[in-house]
Amino acid sequence: MASTTSEKSGKGLTDGVVSELATYWNVLPGHEEELRAATQRFADILHSAGLEKNIHTGLRDQRHVIFDGGERLMWATTFETEWDPYFDDFVQIGIEHFLDWMQHTTQYEDVSAWLESSGGVETFRLDNPDLEAQLKRSVGGLKAIVQSVQSPATGYVNNTGTWTMPEIVKAMRVQQAFQQVLDDPAAEEALQHPALKPLLDQAAE
Repeated sequence: MASTTSEKSGKGLTDGVVSELATYWNVLPGHEEELRAATQRFADILHSAGLEKNIHTGLRDQRHVIFDGGERLMWATTFETEWDPYFDDFVQIGIEHFLDWMQHTTQYEDVSAWLESSGGVETFRLDNPDLEAQLKRSVGGLKAIVQSVQSPATGYVNNTGTWTMPEIVKAMRVQQAFQQVLDDPAAEEALQHPALKPLLDQAAE
């Protein structure tokens, strides 16, 4: 059955504001350990990018899993922006970080052909003043390769799909600030005001 696509999630499913993407790649023989190291470097890059930058791209989470005795690779991610801007923003962490792990898959032949037709890796350098325009011109080819190895979920549930990451982060910061108020003896009298009862009830749960 042909997969349908949507502006929000591409070929994947959506629960609330969150969409899923799961792709399956074939590992080049003898490349398992190199691939394992490359996927860890990719995760390290995302960690070092920081929460705010990852929120900007729409990224919720991502993971690589090597399976079938080292012959297959799953790359899965969830995101909360629309599919096209999500992918466009995500690759701006540096195309070389994607190529680092993709080069250990059989699909890299297609990726390499796309890269060559797009002017080579140099055209995607983060210090290229034409980077945004370059991405608009050519990143569709990489999206197509990614979607060609995608298997959309047949069912998807995300318990935090009601809220965006900015909302979640703000709620946590408000909670931390309110806890500081609760711990401050000087605030005891102010907290007796009836208008604050809903907050105190929540804090007591």
